[in-house]
Amino acid sequence: MRNIVLAAIAAVYLIGAGSLALADDAMKNELGAMKDQVKADMKAAPEKMKAEKDQMKADMKAKKEDMKSKMKAHREEAKAKRAAMKDKMKAKHEEVKGQGDAVKAQAQDMKAAGQQVGSDAKSAGQEMKDAVGAMGK
Repeated sequence: MRNIVLAAIAAVYLIGAGSLALADDAMKNELGAMKDQVKADMKAAPEKMKAEKDQMKADMKAKKEDMKSKMKAHREEAKAKRAAMKDKMKAKHEEVKGQGDAVKAQAQDMKAAGQQVGSDAKSAGQEMKDAVGAMGK
């Protein structure tokens, strides 16, 4: 019986020690795999971050180009409005200038008519003077 107990204890000890050795090897292998994975992740992280950074730069560049095109369109629209307003003002100026020329021509006609009336009155006055002078003689 003593031999049986010793054999059982020895078997448990050997199996237990063997199990511990196997468990230790498995644990080391698993830890090694985890370390390798962490190293791979660390090597891939800068590349991944660079790719994300490049994507963000591309997005910002696209947004900037979009805003630039919108601003250019807005400027062109304002430029067109300004040109239309300038043409409108030029037409108005020409119209007023034409009216001013008409007023000047009318004023000259009136001045000529006034001078005609004045000379007619002067000649009529002279005739009256002559007639009065002829009567008095």
